[in-house]
Amino acid sequence: MEGLMITGKTKILGIIGDPVEHSKSPLLHNFISVFKNIDMVYVPFRVEKNNLSAAINGLRALNVIGFNVTVPHKNNVIQYLDKVSEEAELMGAVNTVKNVDGVLYGYNTDGEGFLRDFKEETGQSFKGKKVVIIGAGGAARAITVKVVLEGAQNIIILNRTEDKAKALSDYINEKLRNCSCYRGMGNNEVKNEIKECEIIINTTSVGMHPEIDKSPINSDGFFTERHIVYDIIYNPLKTKLLEAAEAKGCKTVNGLGMLFYQGIYAYEKWNDIVFSKDEIELFFKRFKEIVITS
Repeated sequence: MEGLMITGKTKILGIIGDPVEHSKSPLLHNFISVFKNIDMVYVPFRVEKNNLSAAINGLRALNVIGFNVTVPHKNNVIQYLDKVSEEAELMGAVNTVKNVDGVLYGYNTDGEGFLRDFKEETGQSFKGKKVVIIGAGGAARAITVKVVLEGAQNIIILNRTEDKAKALSDYINEKLRNCSCYRGMGNNEVKNEIKECEIIINTTSVGMHPEIDKSPINSDGFFTERHIVYDIIYNPLKTKLLEAAEAKGCKTVNGLGMLFYQGIYAYEKWNDIVFSKDEIELFFKRFKEIVITS
């Protein structure tokens, strides 16, 4: 990248996961470092599951100042960290680690990134809302925790494997407050549940490249113009789910903003800085250009 020069003083950031070749995070973070004239480089590290412990010890030993964590390590990484934020512990996942003099602190910026993007794009909050969450994996848990903390009235977890939906729903009811229920995708009540809610969030990978012709739900007759439909997928930028919702007049949002804002929050934590509104707008504009053309 133009303007990026590595010297003996250059600090190292990175991302660990498997795979990591597709990650857009290096593009975002290295652009910010160049723009802010911060002597720092962000690199991807492919780490297989059985090498996670060794990788964490290596990053600590190399004095890497911070790193992101992506699938499949967001849950398992917690056991190798020294301290974990309360929210990350509730979410059961860490996506951002900061190294302070050899002490590794774990955070989850996914939920905050999602929340900021949702508010920016829709102008709405979750307070008092009925929300349907599609999926019951790690992303679903992080987002569901955040939505409940933001005051949603009711949460319905939809998942192909009903046992997983039940487990997440029970967790929310026990750890936060009694506001969640669950349904399997084949349940006859699913269509009515979606019709009665105000916000629908897809946290699954169904519809993501290369399987772009798939949708997590058969959306015929589900949507009305009062719905807000958020899909955390950003490749493609418009999934089959969002196409169907848009055709019915729904407000639709893809996951590119969530990816961007979780990265912004991570970069701020690593460097103990806060970006201005103008800087964030510039970064987002450039990031969208990079993603679309890369």
